Amino acid sequence: MSDKKVIKKNPQEQELGNITVSKEAVAVIASLETVKVKGVVGITSGHRGSSLNTLSRKDLAKGVEVWMKPGEAAITIPIITAYEVGIFKVAEEVQYKVKNAICSLTGLKVSKVDVNVQGIKFKEEKKKIKKETPKEMQKEKNKSQKE
Repeated sequence: MSDKKVIKKNPQEQELGNITVSKEAVAVIASLETVKVKGVVGITSGHRGSSLNTLSRKDLAKGVEVWMKPGEAAITIPIITAYEVGIFKVAEEVQYKVKNAICSLTGLKVSKVDVNVQGIKFKEEKKKIKKETPKEMQKEKNKSQKE
């Protein structure tokens, strides 16, 4: 199957030539729109394993799967969400934003946007570091020497 698909709107526009959009271009648009959504920690590679690592910014599109037919696209995006936000609302917003961006930027009809929540990131607890004064450090040192 070809990586590029022809977009056809009406016969008059075809007089100028064909417009093609690659799967990679669709994947890049989808990934960039996804990471803009509040509550999305990152995009994963889509492979389930012992650890879920988010992809770096330059590799985001590698996690997005795109299937294309002439004038139509279907997308699957594996994400990690933050615990503090509603998972359903985040996934729904990803679907909405990705669909709108691909439709407006490429002219493709988006048949579906599947969002797979592959993990949840919990807020890291901030450890309180107690700063000891030199006097307190000396007292601790003296106690340990006496024992």
